[in-house]
Amino acid sequence: MSLENLFEDLLNKYSETHYMIQIHLAYQIYVDLVFLKKWNKVEFKHNDQLIYLHAIENLNNPNNYNIVIPCKSTSIWSVESIKKMFNNLNNLPIDCKSFTLGIQDEDSSISYYELSFNTGLSDPINSLI
Repeated sequence: MSLENLFEDLLNKYSETHYMIQIHLAYQIYVDLVFLKKWNKVEFKHNDQLIYLHAIENLNNPNNYNIVIPCKSTSIWSVESIKKMFNNLNNLPIDCKSFTLGIQDEDSSISYYELSFNTGLSDPINSLI
């Protein structure tokens, strides 16, 4: 499938449930992962709130899927919103103890940051109350 057809397919699939900026950003992250980073089996997934990518970074470990969540550098994140993101991702059929933020800056460059959730620690927000 050509990139143009892929974008059209994404628009048809997600335009009624997600904002255009989310669709375009997911597409940009896809292009970066597939063509520049050479990741494998990159697939679009979604839930009610976001479009994310499911991918294998290294074929030597094909069972190690990565979840990449596209976002803008201007996005506002809090501990609570990240916690909600983990709770959302825990409903996926894979073991999700981490995810990667694909952050697109204003100059269109993309940086990747992995966030992990250690279930062995107490909740720092609730432990302060």
